[in-house]
Amino acid sequence: MRTFRFILLILITLASVGAAVLLMIDGNLSRIIGRTAFSSGERLFPYTREEMNEVSWMRINCVGDVAEFRRKPNGVWWCEKPWNDRMDPRAAAAILQYTYSTSIVDALPLHKIDSASLKEFGVKTTPVTITLKEMSDDGKRSSTVARYTLGSPAPWLVDDPENKTTDDTTYMQTDFYGRDTRILVGTGNILPLFKSGIRQLRDHRPLLLHPAMPASIEINNRGQRIALERKTPGSPWKITYPLSLDTDPAMMDVLLGTLQKLTAVRVYNPEETSVPDMTDDQITSVSIRNFTGRLSGDGKSLQMEEQPVTLRIYPPSDNGSLSELVKATVSDRKAVFELAQTTETNKEVPGVRNIPLDLGLLRSKQLTDIGDYKITGLSIRKSFQDYPTIARFIQGDEKKGIKPTWLYTVEGARYQEANPEHLISLLKTVKQGKVAGFASDKVTDLSVYGLDNPRMTLTMSLLPKPGEEPRPPVTVFFSKGADGSWYARQAGKPTVAILDNAYMKDLLTDALAWKKKRLFSFSRFDLREMHLERIGSGGPLVLKFDRLDDSWTASKDGKDETLNINPNRANRYLDELEKMEVSAWLPYTDATAHEALKNPVFRLKLILQSYKEAAPVQSQSGSSDITFAPEPETEDKVITLEIAPAGEAGYSRFYYGRVNTTPNYFILNMDAVRLLGASLSEDN
Repeated sequence: MRTFRFILLILITLASVGAAVLLMIDGNLSRIIGRTAFSSGERLFPYTREEMNEVSWMRINCVGDVAEFRRKPNGVWWCEKPWNDRMDPRAAAAILQYTYSTSIVDALPLHKIDSASLKEFGVKTTPVTITLKEMSDDGKRSSTVARYTLGSPAPWLVDDPENKTTDDTTYMQTDFYGRDTRILVGTGNILPLFKSGIRQLRDHRPLLLHPAMPASIEINNRGQRIALERKTPGSPWKITYPLSLDTDPAMMDVLLGTLQKLTAVRVYNPEETSVPDMTDDQITSVSIRNFTGRLSGDGKSLQMEEQPVTLRIYPPSDNGSLSELVKATVSDRKAVFELAQTTETNKEVPGVRNIPLDLGLLRSKQLTDIGDYKITGLSIRKSFQDYPTIARFIQGDEKKGIKPTWLYTVEGARYQEANPEHLISLLKTVKQGKVAGFASDKVTDLSVYGLDNPRMTLTMSLLPKPGEEPRPPVTVFFSKGADGSWYARQAGKPTVAILDNAYMKDLLTDALAWKKKRLFSFSRFDLREMHLERIGSGGPLVLKFDRLDDSWTASKDGKDETLNINPNRANRYLDELEKMEVSAWLPYTDATAHEALKNPVFRLKLILQSYKEAAPVQSQSGSSDITFAPEPETEDKVITLEIAPAGEAGYSRFYYGRVNTTPNYFILNMDAVRLLGASLSEDN
C-alpha cells in the first residue's frame, strides 16, 4: 500500500514538474488539458480587450520566413528579426484585432479529408503561423496567449450583425489547445498582409506621425529654410522663420497628412544600398519634434522632445525625370527608402512632390492677421471722399426688445440699418478671402505699388477675447500699382499682397450697396388708402382699409367695386408690399432709369395715417384738477411708387422704379413686377 502511494506521489510530482516546465517554456497548459470541441460562433481565443492589450511579442512564420517583433514601452512595435526596424503599426493592429475577434464558423476533422484536398486549405502548403506572447520586460518570462496557422481564404461569407456587413472567412489550424488536427473555418481574413511574405510587415512609411502630435517642424528645401511651431496640439501653426507669419490651416493639414501617408516602394537595410553623398543644402529635409505630453515649467505649455526625427530626401540624378525613384532616410530608423516622386495609381499614397514645402504654399493667404477675432466696426475711406463709410455693430438689449444689428452712415448722413447681404459678403471677404499672391515681404519703396498715396483705407475694430486687453484697430491700405493690379498692405507689416477683382468687388462698391433692399417702411395698421393705377387704363382702383376689422372697400372711376374685390387677396397684396425688396439701388443720376420713368406704366399710392408729435402738457401748480392730454392730431403721409419697363413692354427682363421717400432709382425683378400688377378681383 505504501509502495502504491509512493509511486502515485512520484507521478503527481513528475506531472507537476512537467506542467511547470511547459508553462515556463510555452506559457500554455492548454496543450495538456486540450479542448474537446469548437462551437459555431464561439471566439477562438476568448480574451478581453484588456488581456489582448497585454500582448507584447509576436512571431510570424510565413512559409519558412520568420519575423519576430516586440512592443516597446512607448507602444511602438519593433522588429527584432530579420531586421532591426519598426513594424507597420497597421499590421500589428490588424493581427491583434483578428486574434481577438475571429470566431469559429465550422470545424473539419482532418482524418476525413484526403491528402489531395489539403492544398485547398493551405495550412500545409502555404502556412502562416502566428504566435502571440505576453512577455516580461527582461524577456525571461513569457506566457503564450495565442498560436494558430492560417491557410487559404474560405469560400464562406458570414453576417456581422454588429457592423451590418458580411465577413470573409479563412481556413486555419491551432495546436494551442493540444494536439488538435482539425481544419477550422474562422471569420475574418488578414492574408493580404502576407501577400509579399514578411516584407510588408516592415513599416514602409518613413515617419510614424499622428497629425496632432508635432509641436515644431523645420523644413530645409535645398537651402530654403522654414520653421513652424505651435503651442498646443489644438492651437494654430505659426511660421517663425524666415518671417513671423500665420499659416494656411488647410495647407498645414495637407503637409501633415502627406508626411503621414508617405510610403516607400521598397525598404532596404543600409548595407544593401547607398545614398548620394550630398550636403544639407543639396537635399530636402523635414525635422519634426513632437509633444511629450508633459507640462513645461510654466505649467501651461507642453514640453517638446529634445531630439527631432528628421526625414532626408535625396534628389534624383535627373531632375527632369518624374518616374525615377528617390532615396530617403529617417533619423530614428536604420533603413533606406525608395519613394515615388508623384502619386501613382494609388491616390491614397502621395509622392515626394506632393509635399507642400514652399513658404508661398504654407503661409496664410488672408490679407490681415485678425484671425478669429470678431469685427465690431468698419471704416472705409476712399481718397476722393470727404467722409468715410462707417459701419458699427450694435449689441442690442434683449430685455428692451432691441435686436443686435449693424448700422451704417455714408457721406456724414444719419445712421441707418445696413444691408445684411452686402455686410456679410464684405465681412466674409475681409476675414476669409484669399489674396492672389504676395508682391514683396520686405517692401522699401511703396510707390511701386501706389501705396505711398493709397486709394482706399480700411480700418477694423476688433472685440477683445476674454481676459485680453483691447486690441488696437487694424488698418489696411489699398491702391493700384503701375501695372494696373490691386495691392494692399496692413499697417505695421512689411508684406505687400496682390488682390484680384473678386476680392475688391465688395470694397469698391458705392454707398448704395449698404442701403437695405427693403422698398417700403410702413405698418399696415397705419394704412388708410391704397391706389393701384395701370396708367392708360382709366383711373386708379382706390381701396380703403379699415384697420379695426381688416375690411376693405373699393371704387374705380366713381363706381363702387367692393363686391368685386377679394379681401384675402388684398390682405396678401399688402403683406407682400411690406416685405418687397429691390434687386438693386441706382444713383439718382442714372440717365437710363430717368428716361424710362418719364413714361411709367404703373403707379401705386399708399396713404398712411400717422400721429403728430404732441406738445408737452404743462400742469398747473397747486391745482387739484386732473389734467388730460389733448387727443393727438393726425396727418397723412403719402408714399408714391412708379415703375417702367427697361425695354419694350412685354419683353423687358426687369423694370426701373422710383419712390418718393428716396431720391434713388431702383431695379425690380419680374416677380416683384407681376405681384404689383396682380388682380385683386374675386373672379380672377
